Amino acid sequence: MVEIFGEGGVLREVLPRYEFRTEQLSMADFVMERLWERENGIVEAGTGVGKTLAYLIPAILYCKENGKKLAVSTETKALQKQIIDKDIPLAAEVVQRLTGDRFTYELCLGSGNYPCRRRFEALVAAGRFSAGQRGSIETLQELFRSGRIFNRFDLSVDSDLWKSVSREPEVCIFYRCPYQAECVFQNARRRWADADLLVMNHYLFFTNITTGRTYLPQFDIVVFDEAHSLEDIASAQFGFDLSASQILESLGALHRKNRRNTIVGRLSDSSLRKRASTMITDIAEQLHSFFEKLRAEYLSSRGSIRLRERIEFGDELAQEMKQLFDLFDEVAEHIDDESTKIEFEILRGKLFMYFQNLTSAIYYEREHYVYWLERTEDTLLSDIHLKGQPIDVADSLQKEVNSFYQSVQYCSATMAVNGEFSFFENRLGLCRHRSLLLSSPFDYQKAVLYMSRDGREPGDPLYVESASKLAAHIINHLAGNCLLLFTSYRMLNEVREQLGELIPFPVYAQGKLAAQEALRRYIADDGSILMGTHSFWQGIDLPGDLLRGVILMRLPFSVPDRPDIEAKMERLEQQGLSPFYHYQIPAAIIRFKQGFGRLIRSSQDRGVIAVLDSRILTKPYGKLFIESIPQCRTVFTIEEMKSIEL
Repeated sequence: MVEIFGEGGVLREVLPRYEFRTEQLSMADFVMERLWERENGIVEAGTGVGKTLAYLIPAILYCKENGKKLAVSTETKALQKQIIDKDIPLAAEVVQRLTGDRFTYELCLGSGNYPCRRRFEALVAAGRFSAGQRGSIETLQELFRSGRIFNRFDLSVDSDLWKSVSREPEVCIFYRCPYQAECVFQNARRRWADADLLVMNHYLFFTNITTGRTYLPQFDIVVFDEAHSLEDIASAQFGFDLSASQILESLGALHRKNRRNTIVGRLSDSSLRKRASTMITDIAEQLHSFFEKLRAEYLSSRGSIRLRERIEFGDELAQEMKQLFDLFDEVAEHIDDESTKIEFEILRGKLFMYFQNLTSAIYYEREHYVYWLERTEDTLLSDIHLKGQPIDVADSLQKEVNSFYQSVQYCSATMAVNGEFSFFENRLGLCRHRSLLLSSPFDYQKAVLYMSRDGREPGDPLYVESASKLAAHIINHLAGNCLLLFTSYRMLNEVREQLGELIPFPVYAQGKLAAQEALRRYIADDGSILMGTHSFWQGIDLPGDLLRGVILMRLPFSVPDRPDIEAKMERLEQQGLSPFYHYQIPAAIIRFKQGFGRLIRSSQDRGVIAVLDSRILTKPYGKLFIESIPQCRTVFTIEEMKSIEL
C-alpha cells in the first residue's frame, strides 16, 4: 500500500494533482489486512480521505492474486456511474503499473433497465407506437443491429415507450426466445459472470438476496460504499409498498370500460371476455371501496397509522382476487397474438405479487413485521399506501451477508456515534469484524460553527419565527449561497413564507420544485438559497463558493410515532433498552453528521455551519452531537459569527 498511496507512490504518477493523505494510506492498509485475515471491516472515512480508491485498489489486488470475485455496492445509480467512469479507470491504471495485470469490470442494473428484443419486435409488428416515438424506434433498431450491450441510460427514450420495450422477467422465455443469442440482458449477464469486479447499488444487492441469489453471479468479497443507508434500504427491499393506483393501473391494462384495445378486449371468446371484464370491474370497484374504507376507519386526519391486527373487511377482496388468478389460466389459453401474450404475462406476474402483499397485510401473516398505512398530505385515493417491512434486519444481514461472504467491508463518511460503531454494528448484525475511524484531512478551522443561544426550542409556538429571523441574519451576512436543511415539509414551507420578507435573495425549495430541479436552479443562480428535506442532508456536493453556509434548522430526530420507527423502538424496549438513547439519538447523530458534511468538500472550502436548534446546547444529549463532528471555530451569537473573517 505504501508503494501505491505513499508520498512517492504510483498514485502520484497517475494523478498529477495527487496529495498524499495519511488517512487514505491507513484505510487502504486496513482494508487489505481485513481481506487477508478473512474478516469483516467498518471504516468511517471523513470527507477528503479518498475512500473509494482506498478500498478499490487493495480489494482488486487481493481478488486478482487469490482468484476471487469482487462486488462493490453503493447507494444510487448515479454513484455507480461515478465509480465506473471515474474511480475504476484510475484503479485499473494503478494496478497495471504495479503488477502488469488487467482486470475486467461491469455495471450491474436491474433487468428493467435493459431492452427486450422480443417485446420490441412485437411492438413494431403491431404498430403500437406513436408518430412522435418513431425516431426512438429507429435508434433502438440501430442499437439492436449493432450487437452492443446498452441500457436505459445510454439513450433518450420517453418513459412510456421504454415501459413497452424494457425487459420483464415474467415474460422472458430464455432459451426458447428467437433472439436469445443476441439478447442484450443475457449478454450483459454473461459479461457479469466473466468480470473480476461488479458495481451495483444497494437496492439490487438486496433484491438479489430476496430472489435466492439467482440474478447476479456469485461473488466472494463485498464492499459497501455509503454503508450508512444499508438498514433502511434492506428493510424496504425485504418489505413492500403497495398503493391502490398500482393495482388499478395493471387491472386497467387488462380491461377498462369503453376501451377495446385492452388485453381482455382482444379476446375472441365473447363469453370469456364478458366474464373477465365483469370480474376485473368488480375487483376495481372493491379496491376503491377497500382503500376508501382504510382511509375512513384508520387514517381519518392522520398521515400514517400502524396496523396491529388483521383487516376484518378485506376478506371479500382477497377471495375475488384469488378467483381472478384462477380465471387467468383460462385467459392465457385464448391469447394467440405474441405481443398480447407478452403483455398479459407481465401483468399477471405483477398482480400476483400485489396479491401476495395485499393478503399478507389483510391477514397480518408475517411474524416480526410492521404493517402500516401512509398517505401524503392530500387525500387522493392513489396516495394511500399499504406498507410492510421486517422490524429488524440484523439477523437477516448476519446470515445473508456478514457470515455468507468471505469478507465484507462497510465504508462511509458517517457511521460512528461519538467515536464508536456499536449502533451501526447492532443494526446490521455485524460479526467477525474490526473497525477504523479516520477523520477528514481538511482544515475545519476554516468553518465557523454557530450554535444558537439566541433562539427558542422546537415546540415553542414562536420557534419558526425565531429560527427564520436567525436564518435570515446568516443568509444576509453571507450574501446568499446557503443551504437550509429541514426535517419536515411543513416547517420548510413555514420558514419559506417568513423568509420572503426578511431576505432579498431568490429561494428554491424542495417540494415546490422537484429536488433535482431546485438544485439545478440554485447552482445556476449565484446568491440564491436552497431549501430541502431528507434527501438534501446527504449526497449534495457544492464545493467552493457554491455554498457559503449550511443551516440546520432542527436536530434531525426521526418522528417517534412513524409506524416503522415505533416498531423498532418497541423491540428495543422489549430487550430492556432505552429507544431514545439506543436508536433515536444515534440515528439523529448520523443524519446530523451528513448535514454538517455538506459545507467542507475540499481543502479550499470555508463558511458557516449553523445549528438553530438550541437543544444542542441545553440538553444533556447535545454534547454527543458536538463530539461527533470535527472541531471548528465555535460561536454562540449572531454578533460573534459576524465578527469572524472567513
